[in-house]
Amino acid sequence: MAHASYPLTTEQPYPRRQWWAAATAAEVGRSLMARDILGERVLLYRKEDGSAVAVSGICPHRAFPLEKGRLVGDSVQCGYHGFTFGADGACQRVPSQNGVPQHAALRRYPVVERGGVVWIWTGADSAADPALLPDLAAIGLDAPGWMVEIHAVATVEARYTLLIENLLDLSHVTFIHATTIPAGEKVAALPVTVEACSGGLTVARKAVGIPPNPLIKAQFPDQDAPVDQEFDAQYMGPCLIRTGGTISDHASGRALGTQNFIHMITPAAPGRLHYFVATARDFGHDNPALGAMNIAMGTRIQPEDVDAISAIETVLRSDAPLPREVSARVDNGALQVRRLLEAQIRAEALAA
Repeated sequence: MAHASYPLTTEQPYPRRQWWAAATAAEVGRSLMARDILGERVLLYRKEDGSAVAVSGICPHRAFPLEKGRLVGDSVQCGYHGFTFGADGACQRVPSQNGVPQHAALRRYPVVERGGVVWIWTGADSAADPALLPDLAAIGLDAPGWMVEIHAVATVEARYTLLIENLLDLSHVTFIHATTIPAGEKVAALPVTVEACSGGLTVARKAVGIPPNPLIKAQFPDQDAPVDQEFDAQYMGPCLIRTGGTISDHASGRALGTQNFIHMITPAAPGRLHYFVATARDFGHDNPALGAMNIAMGTRIQPEDVDAISAIETVLRSDAPLPREVSARVDNGALQVRRLLEAQIRAEALAA
């Protein structure tokens, strides 16, 4: 693939000692489902006690996809020749013989379930520390007083770094989302600051003294006076970016509420990604229409981002020579994240 590593300069495209979103909690049940994660086929299901399991999804006997098998209790039976594997990955039974072959086990991946998402650890099992997950409660997931909507998952033919950079430069809202995000035409002109935060950085923008647009009026019906609105893009790791922020009354500075758009990004392969979105807000608990509105907006906004990064991926996969890359001041946050990602990947290579 031409330009395979862009925008990174590392040979390995993504870190592996990392938690990634594997599936929404609602996707995982007592049926077998498969998802490609970092180039590996992963099988997901729930045991009879409700706990989530992730194991390698290809039978070591003849490479049959295990999602075409069936659950027998908490074990997976291959649909081709009946090899049966426990939830720990161990091969339990081969119907055609007594005993099981050596090296017949499936890899079992550590998982944790938080914020309506099943997270998978793709590094060595011994390093799988749930404390390394981003602070989901701080952004409204698994937190009291917050309303959350989980949006549909999208699989996109584009490298995950393109989505990271798309989200870190919200000036694209003025152009890609010109007709879908209210007041989006103002975003590109807002001053930008880059602020360090725990585990990453925030590219911060703030609109000051703007009249309430129809969306803000729907969220805060009693607000007629001008507001200040944050348009943050917070990098919390390669798996998660938060956008959005707090809306406040301009005159008093009183916070009206905070709405976060939580973007969970998982590489499926070097040129493909899974895109999970949740919205979280700390207001409007008695107004279910706001949740429906968030879902409806997401069905319009997400495809616009997908089209943009897919178009870039098409160029990167072609044999066309790329122009020398130029950056604007607003790209400072994304350029810093490139360096953070490269440092994370290189540190893994040194520790291997």
